Amino acid sequence: MAKEAMVTRTIITTKVNVLCLDIVKAEPFNKSLTLAGTFKDEKTLMKAVSNAINNENQKAVHVVDAQNIETLYGMTEDDFIKNAKVLPPRTKKED
Repeated sequence: MAKEAMVTRTIITTKVNVLCLDIVKAEPFNKSLTLAGTFKDEKTLMKAVSNAINNENQKAVHVVDAQNIETLYGMTEDDFIKNAKVLPPRTKKED
């Protein structure tokens, strides 16, 4: 059986444990979430966390723990062609 051709991509995500506050119940709780990419400092990480978590019922307060996780993803070329978005051709910049 021949090995099937794969399209692969290594992606780094940031797994975060966040201290949050339930505004309705006035109770703290921890929430885990995974964000795409890495962050240069805690301030930019907290901004991304707040965008993902904050709503009228809950608010992110503090990043308790964060770790970067590198994962190799892959799919067959057939699946890639079926599911990928077609992009315009890349062009070279002229001097």
